[in-house]
Amino acid sequence: MIFLHSRACTLAAATAATLALAACGGDDSETSSTPAAVPTPAATTPDTTGGDDTSGDDTSGVSEAGETVALGTRVVAPYVVYGKGADKQTTKLGVTVKRVRKGKISDFKDFKLDAKQKATVPYFVEVKYENLGKLKLQRFLLDPSIEDSDGEEYKPLNLIVLSGTFSKCPDPSRSKLQPGKSFTLCAPILLPKGKTYERVRFQGDVLQDPYFWK
Repeated sequence: MIFLHSRACTLAAATAATLALAACGGDDSETSSTPAAVPTPAATTPDTTGGDDTSGDDTSGVSEAGETVALGTRVVAPYVVYGKGADKQTTKLGVTVKRVRKGKISDFKDFKLDAKQKATVPYFVEVKYENLGKLKLQRFLLDPSIEDSDGEEYKPLNLIVLSGTFSKCPDPSRSKLQPGKSFTLCAPILLPKGKTYERVRFQGDVLQDPYFWK
């Protein structure tokens, strides 16, 4: 059995879940009998590090953000988890967008898609992350996104596979990314038909400029 929802959202029901696909910040007025998933702001994401003390993390040597670099280029990006008030935990990541593959909606034939989701073009984004700090990081919070030619941002889907795997874009282990370790993930992202893929985006600090690859 397989479920589908946005990685930026929480599952509204354990037995039935669908993705409400929209550009980030967009307005979706379509109604559904299925409970809607609720976005989880990055600033309030709980337990990213398991309570590690990050006061000694070195955030020097990060790459300049804002420019678009070629696929395969490694950048060193800040990664910040904001808590209550002035609380925050700061570390850094090595990030390399390795490749972007254009898929077909038939790749999702084993998933229950609604009409809006079926009118999309999937892209599979492969990214390598290296933990360069002292925090133990939640892997599902390290997703990239893509932008279209109008600058609209689209987040990855979370494919919950209860048995087997999604061979077109396999998901790695859910265990925390330990300091000094790395892993490569594949992020499936649905772009509405009529929109043009422009570039990959990663933003480890919501208060700083993102990084882009093309």
